[in-house]
Amino acid sequence: MLRFIVRRILITIPTILVVISITWVLIKLAPGNFYSGEKQLPPAIEKSIREKYGLDKPWYQQYGKTMWGIIRLDFGTSLRYQGQSVNTIIRRSLPVSAAVGILAYILALIVGVTAGSIAALKQNSKYDYISMAVAMLGISIPNFVLGPILVLIFSLSLYWLPPSRWEGFPSRNLVLPVLTLSAIYMAYIARLTRAGMLEVLRSDYIRTARAKGLSERDVVIRHALRGGLMPVVSYTGPALAFLLTGTVVVERIFALPGLGNYFIQASLNRDEPLIIGIVAFIAMTLLLMNLLVDIAYAYLDPRVRYQ
Repeated sequence: MLRFIVRRILITIPTILVVISITWVLIKLAPGNFYSGEKQLPPAIEKSIREKYGLDKPWYQQYGKTMWGIIRLDFGTSLRYQGQSVNTIIRRSLPVSAAVGILAYILALIVGVTAGSIAALKQNSKYDYISMAVAMLGISIPNFVLGPILVLIFSLSLYWLPPSRWEGFPSRNLVLPVLTLSAIYMAYIARLTRAGMLEVLRSDYIRTARAKGLSERDVVIRHALRGGLMPVVSYTGPALAFLLTGTVVVERIFALPGLGNYFIQASLNRDEPLIIGIVAFIAMTLLLMNLLVDIAYAYLDPRVRYQ
C-alpha cells in the first residue's frame, strides 16, 4: 500500500504541472489583458505596466518564472487585488467554500444513502418509485434555478432565512446555500446507493449470510451496505473535491466570498496569477481526493489489493 501511495504521489506532480501549463497557454491565447478597457491606455503607460509585470519578456521567460513560483508553492501577487498574494486570497476564501461544501455533502450522504438503501430493500414498492422520481427531479433542476426558488420561498415570502451574505460558521446564512448545493448530490447518491445495494443483495455471500441465520439488520449493515456503497465512494472523490474548492453558481447566487466567486472575478479581470493559483489548487485537491478514494477501496472491499 505504501509503495502504491508513493507512486501515485509521484505521478500527481507532473499531472498538476501539465494542467497548469495548459491553463497558462489558454490564458495567453485569449484576446485582451488585465489592464485593457473600453478606453485605450497611452502607449507610455501601457509600456510601463508591461515592464512592471514582466509582460514585455519572451514567452518562455514568463512561463519559466510562473512554473518556478508554482514549484515553490508561490502563486505570485494578484493583478487586480493590489498588494494581496494569491496564497492569501486562497487561504481567506477556502474556509467559506469548505464550510458550505462539507455541510452540503454530509447532508447529501445522510439523505442519499438512507433513501437509496430503503429503495433497494423495498424494490418496486411505492417508496422505491417515489424516492427515485424525487431523485430524478433533483438531478433535473439545476442550481441556478433551485437557489432563486428557495430564496423566493424562505426569504422573500416566509422571511425565515436570510437570502445571502456570509456571516461566518455556524450561521443561518448557510442553510439556503447548503440546501441548494446538496440537492443534486442527494439525488445522485440515492441512485448510486440503490444500484449498488441491488447488485450486492443478489450476491452469493448475502444469501449465505441469510442462510446462516443472521438478522436482516446485520445482513444489511455489516455486509450489504459495505459493498453497496462502493459506487458512492467512487463518486465522493471528485464530488467532494469540487465542493471543497467552491461552486461558482451557488456562491454567486448567495454572494459568498468563496473560491468559486474569486475564480469568476479572476476570469473576468484576466487576473493570470489568481486563475492559475485556483486551478492548481483545484487540481491538487481533485488528485488527492481520488487517491483517498483508491485507498478507501482497499478497506471497504477485501478483494481489492494494491501491489
